[in-house]
Amino acid sequence: MDIDYTKYTKAELEDCLENIDREKYPERLQLIQEQLELSIENGDIKVIQKVRTKKEDKEFKWACSNLFLALIFALLAYTGLSKGSIGNAAKIGNYSLEESPFEFWFVVCLLFTFSIFKFYKSLKYFLKK
Repeated sequence: MDIDYTKYTKAELEDCLENIDREKYPERLQLIQEQLELSIENGDIKVIQKVRTKKEDKEFKWACSNLFLALIFALLAYTGLSKGSIGNAAKIGNYSLEESPFEFWFVVCLLFTFSIFKFYKSLKYFLKK
């Protein structure tokens, strides 16, 4: 059943937006938001923030955390390259370019790989919007 939101008043649209079950009726939510945006473009209604569903909110948080992790991994790899060694947090030892070049380059490549992967995951989310 399609509902014609074009005949709704501002107050009715806002009421629908506040009370709609966002998980059950995402397409109706989209129609209400589009109608409000059309009304905003015509100057009938003041700007209203677009409301995200719980799923969209969760995806946004994951994308932000992926971006944060990408920056952390890249910073660790860059710091290791500039110092010539990467310290081990477990105090087991250091991976030095002079003492163990294979292990050093393996860890640096691993950090850059994680960084690129996490950056890709976050970029994928932000570019689809």
